[in-house]
Amino acid sequence: MKRIMAIDFGKKRVGVAITDPLCTISQPLLTIRPKSVNDLIQRLKCIAVENDVGLIIVGNPISMKGEPTAMSREIERFTRRLKRHFDIRIELWDERYLSRYAVNKLKSTGLSVKKDVIDRVAASIMLDEYLQAKRA
Repeated sequence: MKRIMAIDFGKKRVGVAITDPLCTISQPLLTIRPKSVNDLIQRLKCIAVENDVGLIIVGNPISMKGEPTAMSREIERFTRRLKRHFDIRIELWDERYLSRYAVNKLKSTGLSVKKDVIDRVAASIMLDEYLQAKRA
């Protein structure tokens, strides 16, 4: 079984999470501060190959009305570029309020609320939500 990777895309930082080999739970992996989109894509390709990834979930921050936002349009452009470089399935996943939820979760557990940590925890939460939705 191939793993699933989640990407919480941001202009400055990109949070990455990955499932265990059985695709039952997620874990925050790292936060990338890419020099460019090409740099980001190359780093994501390395992570995908090293971890035998078969599916990538990219967070899509659509509005509360279900409409695209400026950032979701940017993420759609990024996802199209990603699809040209990967030979695996890539899906957009609704991530409304995900970063705020990640901050609250970190605060409630007493963990560091640094931006780099928030990004990878947000990716992990998104991946957990995806896994739960697919089990339902």
